[in-house]
Amino acid sequence: MLILYTKDNCQYCEKVKKAFLEGSVVYEERNIKNPDYLKEVQAHQARTMPFLVDTSANTVVRESDDIIDYASEYSF
Repeated sequence: MLILYTKDNCQYCEKVKKAFLEGSVVYEERNIKNPDYLKEVQAHQARTMPFLVDTSANTVVRESDDIIDYASEYSF
């Protein structure tokens, strides 16, 4: 399962979400304005958004371009 942590007014978050939409990537978005999601992402020591967690591969990806690349290589 892909979990994409985002925040409001984030151009990089929008870039990733647009690429995911175009690539029909199935994911769950968690906006860190929700305090529970903020705590989750802080547990991963993420300091910037977007932040991707692949729960099935136990992998995290931190940069928007890397997130897009990772999702394009992921077998859905």
